[in-house]
Amino acid sequence: MNSFIKMLLVVPDQGEYRMIRDLLGQVLHTDYQLEWRDSLDQALKDILTEPVDVILLDYHWPAGNSTHLLTAARSQGCRVPIIVMTDQMEAEVDRTAIRHGASDYLIKGRIDSQLLERTLRYAIERKAAEQRLADLAHYDPLTGVANRILFRERLEHAVRVAQRDQSAFTLMYLDLDAFKQVNDSFGHDAGDVLLMTCAERLNRCIRVTDSVARIGGDEFTLLLEQVHAPKDVAQLAQKVIDTLAEPITLAGHLIRIGCSIGIASYPEAGNNLDALQKHADLAMYQAKQVKGSHYHFFSEALNHEVHRFLKLESELRLALQEEQFVLHYQPRVDLSTGAVLGVEALLRWQHPQRGLVTPDTFMSVAESSGLIVPIGYWVMRQACRALLHLQEQGLPEIIMAINLSVCQFNDDALVVNVGEILQQERVEPGRIEFELTETTLMENLDRIALCLRALSHLGCSFSLDDFGTGYSSFVHLQRLPIAAMKIDRTFIADISNRLEDSRLVAAMVTLAHSLGKDVIAEGVETVEQQQLLLEFGCDQVQGYFYCAPLPLDTLLQKIADGVSAVTEPL
Repeated sequence: MNSFIKMLLVVPDQGEYRMIRDLLGQVLHTDYQLEWRDSLDQALKDILTEPVDVILLDYHWPAGNSTHLLTAARSQGCRVPIIVMTDQMEAEVDRTAIRHGASDYLIKGRIDSQLLERTLRYAIERKAAEQRLADLAHYDPLTGVANRILFRERLEHAVRVAQRDQSAFTLMYLDLDAFKQVNDSFGHDAGDVLLMTCAERLNRCIRVTDSVARIGGDEFTLLLEQVHAPKDVAQLAQKVIDTLAEPITLAGHLIRIGCSIGIASYPEAGNNLDALQKHADLAMYQAKQVKGSHYHFFSEALNHEVHRFLKLESELRLALQEEQFVLHYQPRVDLSTGAVLGVEALLRWQHPQRGLVTPDTFMSVAESSGLIVPIGYWVMRQACRALLHLQEQGLPEIIMAINLSVCQFNDDALVVNVGEILQQERVEPGRIEFELTETTLMENLDRIALCLRALSHLGCSFSLDDFGTGYSSFVHLQRLPIAAMKIDRTFIADISNRLEDSRLVAAMVTLAHSLGKDVIAEGVETVEQQQLLLEFGCDQVQGYFYCAPLPLDTLLQKIADGVSAVTEPL
């Protein structure tokens, strides 16, 4: 028992206040600081905002009893023990007051200082023990915020209140960006510090009446009472993003953390608990599709879009199982000799209803769902088999170019699996070239650099696709084992019509050569483009002027028909 106790007395009569004050003054070993309220409404506000150790409450009031205060205090998370006083022994107090949250009760005519002090002490100790058990069951032990169980209870209560009062509230789902990378780079202790810091910052962003919960991993929720106007919600979401983005020192390193926020408001996003949770989660997924920290409101259009995503994901899984994917191949031609130096393996989906589907239709779903990892290994294996077939048909020095997605670098077994595929398919690693985009490279430069160096030790080479469209630093390019740069088709399209584009491509070729890189131009479609690229000193070209992506057997026939000169397209 503390030597100092702050107590709130809620009684309508000043005489009762004096009686309790005098009884507490007779207690020898404990000092009481007594606050008196003669209004239930004012008392409820103080209960929720003012820190006290115990509350003594008159059960009967001129306008009725105090059950509604007990109910409101409990529903809004009051942790302070409440003892009620009544004039005589009443079954209603046992049946109603205790059930609604009272810890104990006293009969006014029988109260003396010893009974009062013992009742208060037992109530405080019992409440503390109950609270310790409740904390274990309802609060996240790491961050101290509500857990999934308590969050669901609070959301259920918010729905009931909103339905009763025809009011509104807002639910936010929040997912931290790159949390796994923090764990992988700095260890789980640093990850725990990050989660605790984020929880503390989230609590700073909200009001006392709102709540934060951690529902698992790096996912949090915010339940915002009486916040509904889209402008206010958006401002709070941006405040959360900005607050979380403040620098954090972990293991001696200064990092910044981003987040994605999904927003669902009652009743527009649903009028029941399950619908609100589902729609907040869907909105969060949509926010994650945009690079960087963003928030997104749920809408019916979003709902339809996510259903389309889930259906497409299911179809992709089936396509992988039933081997509906096929590879087409597009040749890369030496601009000075016309010889076919390599082919790029391009993924296609032979959909049973929609026919041949190109990756722009399904690649984002494959990446977001993680299916790109098994699909990518399938592509590697099939491309290796195609390479052996090309070599058997008289093209022994040909290179097979295979695209790598940024998501594939998240697979810790990437290097090992690539090595096993090359060994199992009996392919010389030097004949494999992996293509990755500038955006992919900069997504997680340190991790990707390690993978590139390991694959380089196997003998594989690399080219940078879509050169000029990303944000890579030339310093980084020099330090990575990249042998070639592919100029994006958007730069090639108008080089024969626009002097500015022509000069830009010429400069890009010169720059790449100065860095010791070969240059490949993609999207070549006209003889004028071909001639200009030849003048600029471009090394290789690829595009419909020579050949569209084709099935392997069809491509072999095209090559057999003639590739003797660059002026004779396939």
